[in-house]
Amino acid sequence: MKNDFRMQYPLWMMGFIVVLGIFLFGVNSPETTEIVNTEVEQSILVEYGLVQGFIIVGSIILYLIMLLIFYIKMRRHNTMNPTQKIPSFAIRPPEYLEQDEGMTHITRIASQKVYTFMTWSLPALAVFAMFSPLPRIYIVLSILAVALLQYVIYYREIRKHLKEEDE
Repeated sequence: MKNDFRMQYPLWMMGFIVVLGIFLFGVNSPETTEIVNTEVEQSILVEYGLVQGFIIVGSIILYLIMLLIFYIKMRRHNTMNPTQKIPSFAIRPPEYLEQDEGMTHITRIASQKVYTFMTWSLPALAVFAMFSPLPRIYIVLSILAVALLQYVIYYREIRKHLKEEDE
């Protein structure tokens, strides 16, 4: 069960969220921004320094490499487990482990904890977004933090129950 790709799925999502946060940091710190708005031309010129450019390009390359590895692992999982295929695009999260009653129960408990977290974190985030004088990057980073934490909660709960099963 430890090598089941569906068990690793939350870790992959956490990785994608972290890389997206790094990308956000890079694009949010330009050295200069110039807005041209004349009758003839409307444009925005954004210049990034060497470090910001490296962060932006590096995070895009890292994201694409991770996406390729993720896709290969997902295809391998689908080939090796034809009865438990993971669709590339699905509404239902593929990390739900429901092959038997025990796994369904574990998934339900983990999902309840995530739901409880979302119940208080989303309203708090909305209030923060409405009344915060901070720049938008902090709001977006807060959204990414909530997304990351939901996967952390789910993964820790699943791991806890699977470790109990192994012992």
